Order: sequence, then C-alpha cells, then structure tokens
Amino acid sequence: MAAYAAVVSVMNIIEQMMSHPRLSTVFDKKQIESIGEKADALLDLITNSNIDGGSKEASDLESQIASAAHAAEDVIESHIVDQIHAGENPAWMPWCWLWRNSCLWLWRNPCFLDLQQIIEEMDGIMRKGAELKEKWRVREEQAAHDVDVVEEKQPLTTTTGKASPVGLEDDVIHIMEKLTIHQPEQHIISIVGMGGTGKTTLAQYVYENSFIQRHFDIRAWATVSQQYSAQEIFSKLLSSIGQSGSGNDLGVELHQTLWGRRYLIVLDDIWSVEAWDEVKHYFPDNGNRSRIVLTTRLSDVASDCSSSSCITMKPLKKDQSWVLFCRSAFQQEHCPYPQLESVGNEIVRLCRGLPLSIVVIGGFLLKSPRIVGFWEVVAKNIKSIPNSIEKQEILDVLSLSYNHLPPHLKPCFLYMGIFEEGREIRASRIIKFWVAEGFIKPKTDQMLEEIAEGYLNDLVDRNLVLVGRHRYNGKIRSCRLHDLIRDLCLKVSEKGKFFYAKRALDNMTEERRFVCHDFIESEDVHEMSDGLKSAQLLRSLVCRGFKLPVVFKLLRVLTMASDCSVEDIMQNLNLRFLTFQTWYSWVRLPSSISFIWNLQTLTSDAELVVAPIEIWSMSQLRHVECKQIYLPHPPPPPNDCVVMGNLQTLIKTVNLRLSEEVCKRIPNTNKLHLIYNKKLKGYDDGLFDHLHNLGSLRKLHSLKLVVSTFPNRSSCNADQLKCAFPVSLKKLSLKNCSLDWNDLTIIGSLPQLEALELGDSVKGQNWSPVDGEFLRLRFLSIDSCDLICWDADSSHFPVLKKLRLEGLEHLEAIPLDIGEIPTLEMISVVRCSESAEISAMKIKEEQESLGNEGLQFQISSSKRDYEEQQMTLPEIIRRWTEAANFLYYKTWLWSTDYILLCV
Repeated sequence: MAAYAAVVSVMNIIEQMMSHPRLSTVFDKKQIESIGEKADALLDLITNSNIDGGSKEASDLESQIASAAHAAEDVIESHIVDQIHAGENPAWMPWCWLWRNSCLWLWRNPCFLDLQQIIEEMDGIMRKGAELKEKWRVREEQAAHDVDVVEEKQPLTTTTGKASPVGLEDDVIHIMEKLTIHQPEQHIISIVGMGGTGKTTLAQYVYENSFIQRHFDIRAWATVSQQYSAQEIFSKLLSSIGQSGSGNDLGVELHQTLWGRRYLIVLDDIWSVEAWDEVKHYFPDNGNRSRIVLTTRLSDVASDCSSSSCITMKPLKKDQSWVLFCRSAFQQEHCPYPQLESVGNEIVRLCRGLPLSIVVIGGFLLKSPRIVGFWEVVAKNIKSIPNSIEKQEILDVLSLSYNHLPPHLKPCFLYMGIFEEGREIRASRIIKFWVAEGFIKPKTDQMLEEIAEGYLNDLVDRNLVLVGRHRYNGKIRSCRLHDLIRDLCLKVSEKGKFFYAKRALDNMTEERRFVCHDFIESEDVHEMSDGLKSAQLLRSLVCRGFKLPVVFKLLRVLTMASDCSVEDIMQNLNLRFLTFQTWYSWVRLPSSISFIWNLQTLTSDAELVVAPIEIWSMSQLRHVECKQIYLPHPPPPPNDCVVMGNLQTLIKTVNLRLSEEVCKRIPNTNKLHLIYNKKLKGYDDGLFDHLHNLGSLRKLHSLKLVVSTFPNRSSCNADQLKCAFPVSLKKLSLKNCSLDWNDLTIIGSLPQLEALELGDSVKGQNWSPVDGEFLRLRFLSIDSCDLICWDADSSHFPVLKKLRLEGLEHLEAIPLDIGEIPTLEMISVVRCSESAEISAMKIKEEQESLGNEGLQFQISSSKRDYEEQQMTLPEIIRRWTEAANFLYYKTWLWSTDYILLCV
C-alpha cells in the first residue's frame, strides 16, 4: 500500500518538475533520470510480484521500498522549495544558475549527495527484490501442480434491475404494511441490528419502492452517525427533498415543509436518544399517516424513541447467504462453476450469515481468479478468525478484501477513511484528493481524473464503496462508506502509518497525514499547535478551527476553516490541493501564489476571491472552484505566455473577458462556469462580444452561463451566443440569456448534448421543437419561463431520462406524449400552474394503466404551497383549515386523487 503510493508519487513529482517552465534545471538531469528509471523498476516489482503476499520478507521489502521512495520525494521537493525561496531575490538568479551547473556544486550540494545515497539504496532493494521474486516464482510453480483452474464460462448471466434484498423479504412486507397501514397518527418504525446486518439496505429498498414513492407526498433521508448536530440533520433532510436550507432555523423550515403533507422520514444510523430528542419536535403529526423510520444498533434507542414497531435484524440462513454470495461473486443467483461450489459454501458458512461480510468477500472473489486453490486459501484465512461476531472479527473478515486489492487501489481505498463518518462524499472531490496525493499513475491516453474515476468504479464493484447518487449520465455523483468499512480504513491506516486521525497529539515526527474533523476549541489550540510543530514531514492536513502554527515545507494537501490569513497559507510552497474556509466575505490572493509551484486544486468559500495576474503563470493548475472568483485579463504575449494545459475546471469566474488570448491559454478546459454581473469587479458591456470564442474550446464538455445584470434583465442575446457553443458540449446551463424558443434549434443541433438547463433564459409563449434535434438529451430542466403552449411528442426527445419543470406559472399542459418516451424515468413539477400539475397527473395515470410503474413523479410546491412555506405556523394552520373546509363543500369539483395532491 504505502510502497505503491510512494513510488508513484516520486514518478509524478519527476514528471511535473521536468515539465515546469522554471524548475526543470534545478537538479542534475542524469541523476533525476536514474531515480525515475529505478522507481519504474520498483513499481514493476510491486505490481508484478507477490509483495503483498503477507509474509514477513514481503512486508519488510515493501517497507524498504516505501522508505526509499519517501526519502526521494522529501529530498526532491525540499530542494525545489529551497530553490524557489532563493529565486525570490532576482539578483541571485544568475549566480544560482552558474553555481548549479558547476562540478563543485555537484559534490558539495547536500541534495545531490542525498539523492546519490537514495539511488544506491534503491539498487540494493532491487537486488533483494529480484532474489525474492525468483524464490516466489519457484514456489508458485511447485504449487501450480496442485491447483485446479476452473474454465471460464462466457458469457455470465448477470442480474438486471434492482433485486430485492436477499433474506429480507418478510421484513420488507412487514415494514411496508407498517408504513401504509390506515392509522392516521404518526408512527415510528425502528430497525435494530448490529453493523453489517442490512439495516440500511432494508430501509433504502423500502424508501425507493415505487409504491412507497406514490403513497407519500414527501420522502426525506438523513444519516445521523455518532457525531451529529441537529442543524446538520435538518440540512440533510431538506437537501434530500430538493431544498437547500438557509439560515439558523432549519428545523422550522423543515417543519413548515412537512406541515400538512404525508411524509416519510428515514433517520439512518442513529446512536443516541439525545439525537432523537433534539429533532423529533420538528416532525409534525398531522393525522395523515406520516411515518418515521429509524435504524440503530442499540435496542434501548429503539425503545426509548417510542417506536410503534421494531424490526430486529437476524443473520441470514444458509440458503439465503448462498444466494447473496452468488449475486456478489458471480452476478447471478447460482454458481456456474461446479468445482467452486464446495469451497464457496465453506466461505459462506464462515461469514456466519452477516450480509456485509458476504457481499464484500463476494465482491473480492468477483475480481479474483476462478482457482480452487486460491479460494481455499481465502477460506483458510477466514477460518483462522475466532468463531464470534464481534466487531473486531468482522473487521478481520473484511480485511481479506483489502489484503487482496491490487496495489494501485489500496492507497485510494484507505484514503476514503479521512472523510467524516456518515457523510456522502462527492466523487469529484475524492478524485481531486487522490490526484493531489500522487496516487494515480499517468497514462498517455487518459487524464489523471479519468483514471481515478476508473479506480472509484472498481472499488464500487468490489462492494467496498457504496454509491450515494448518480449523475444524469449514469456516472457516480457521490458515494459513502459503511461505518465498518471506514473502521477498517482507520485500523489499517493507523497500523501502516498511512494517516493519523486521533485527537490526542503525541510525537508526530514521522506522520505524513493528519486528519481532525472536530472543531478545535480555544483551550485545545495550544496543544494542537505544539503537536503539529513536530510534524515536519507532514504532507496532508485536514482540520478546522486554528491557525497554522508553522510553515510546512512539504505540505501538499491543506483543507481548513479558520481565520488564518491568506498570506500565511501561501507560504506553504509545496501545496497541490488548497481548500480554505474564511470568515471574510472577500479575499484577495497575493501575487506570491505563483510561487506555489505545483498547485493543482484551489477552492474557497469566500463570497468573492480576487486573483492576481500571476495566476496565469501557474501551469499545474487543474481545478479552480470558488463561490465567485475574479480573474484579471492575462498579460499580453510575449511577456508570460504560459499555456495552462492542465486546467480542466474553472467554476464561477466573474466577468471574464473570454478573448482569444484567454482561450489559447486554457485549451483543455472541460468545465466552465461564467458569471457576468454589473455589480462586481471588471464588468463592461463589451464582455459578451467575446463569447463567440467559446467555440475554440474543443474539449469543453460542461458550460454554465449566468447573467446577473440588474436592473436590466440581460445584456446577452442570441446573436452573441449563436457561435458560442462548441460541438463537444455535453451539458449546457443558461440563466438570464434572453433567447427565443426558435433559438433552441442552435442548441438542439449540438451532437453530444446530454443535459440542458434553462433558467429564465428563453422568452416567448410557444415552443415547437424540430425533428432531428436533442437526439442525445437525457436531462431537461426549464425554470421560470413564460412558456404557455409546448407542442412536443416523444420523438423530439428520444432518449430523455429526467424532465424537471419549475416556476412555469403559465404552462397550459405538459405534452401527454412525453410519457411515452421509453427511457423516461422521472418527471418533476415544482411551483408550476395547476393545469401543468393536472397534466402531469394524467401522464402518471396513463402510464400506470399501461403497466409503466417505473416512471417516477415529483409534483410539489405549487405557488400556494410556496407561499405557505414563508408563513408562520399559526398562519399555516389557519390556511389549511380554510382549505379543508373549502374542499369539504366542493369535492365535486375535483377527483379524489387531485384532492390528495392538494392536501
């Protein structure tokens, strides 16, 4: 694990340094090439031999490789930082160059001597590795005579659709009955069981059931975990129903949202009665059969929460365990290899009916060779664990999957443990961390982020990482870890000194990564600072609540929330990943940011970040994501014409003059978010005249254009956008852009467009799409437009998966033929006209009558409902009382279904 990560990191450092315009000459070229060659040889030794075989000699060799690689990256990066500091004085630069190129420098320079010693150490490790590799080869050849290799049968019959959870069929029926029983008062249902027994799986299966989705007006989910806050729980619940939640009264906002509606709330992984007591008063009992589901490991929590029903999870039976194992190991419900049935059944028996152990071991064997001897070794390893079901023994079972991960996945998997328990993690954030840490080995035909995305998918396939949400195109948007899997990450990381995640700080001289998610109280700041001062080899710091005690010479990853000044942060010249939360509304980055030679990711929560002109010389930047960031126009050539070929993401840049010069500097950008606002720095009416240069960004996949030019509605029009869209676009989002519906022909003709979001960007009352357009569109969102008549059928959006309409107060109807699109999965109608809501209900009824129960509908927050969310509770009660009396006398005006929709 540590060896692979360290060696790949060295190779990445060398490549980044040699491609840097100012640092490629600070080392002896032959010496650096020698280290690169030896690192490549060591990586081959790690990936193509049994170095992870578990023997003491293999463990010792891995430790030596990691030590040598760490020493190499420490020396190289330390010398780079020293050279940058020396180069800050321009008068010394010519003398530095002459001195570095003299023979006397080579023999007196400590860096040269240290690297020479590391080269010799690597030579010794390679000799030892060759001897062990030969020894292992002979051993494997001898064992090969006793191995029964199972013939692969192609193709495997894989399961399709969302299969019901194995062994939980009776529990599913029981909980469905409790959720839908005709008792008007609020009910609380608890699911109790130890970790890994399938509590969350059961709750999630029922939560996503199509009948349950139709039965409840609102469904909301929050994972609580041991470390929680009531505000965070409310925020998660609001987020799951599509509301951002703002201010300090999130509980009141949630209460207003739930009031008068039949809702289903799931509080997953709740650990204490105190957590329940803090939130329960915000779940109104409206007498309309609302339900709350709790999952917990503690029986006393279930009883103290006044649960009306309690489901206790039990271990799976033998036949149930076998079916679950086959689904995980073979992706079908039986074993297609008779030779493996006996050993497979033994492995299942040793998992003792624990679903998490079964699916993790099965996911591991799915990626392993179909070799009887190999499976027998797995069974033997499981058998050596004491026959009990305590947490430590579960971790020992799960660790088998980690031990047999390919070397390139081990550091990536362990790094997942740095994130907080119970949190959904954005896949893009995980990938940026992996890249910044140097875990990803480059390939000539792929970007590092694409390779890392493949790693994440592989971990999901092995059942080690759970998918939270998917994007419109099927890719992973967010993911999470089961808390037992996270415990495994922490356990292995602590043992291997991969990262340090304890609150108490002792001697940290050897620690390379430190994580502390707790907010540091004022009385603990001194102790924390003293501990960190000893961590001179620190590479990653993830924490909040205190200022940096020292400048960390080798620090790569920094994510923190404090009042630490930006100037202090910028003194850490080796940073690659920087996320800083600040108490200030706006931040001006100093020109010294350009001295951070390898900065790849820059993010901040400040309302406005003002960047210096020197940012255009930072060739290693890959991702810039801020609430709003102002970039000055780059200097004209030939002053400093650096092509930022690594830059992929540029989010919420304010009033950027998208000239030819700018586009030439960012040729590989694939995600761009532009904001034009008269009230912010750098605005002038001529900015829109440069938008046609967007067409030169040939790799642009995602474009968002927001125009905020109050009091005028917009200064951007169709003529300025006509040539703006490159054919590579897959996602387009426009807000306040003053287009006509006829102008959408330009957008519809984009050959790769998959997602389109229109926010108050199209004027006019009639839209009649043209045949042959939007051929690949999967997601369509229309918000706050004047549309009245929409004349379309299923042929106009042949592969649409999700349709979202919001704030269309004048829309007469959604075309009925939209429901006939074979790929359509979701129609969401939010704060639209009543006639639009009625047409959505008609589509729903028609599709259900045709047996299409897979099409989901979200119809909520009409204009009346939206107004109610702004009212106080007494006003809401009065309003709903009046509405109930009105409906009592006027029921002949509406069908029963529509009454339920309104109420």
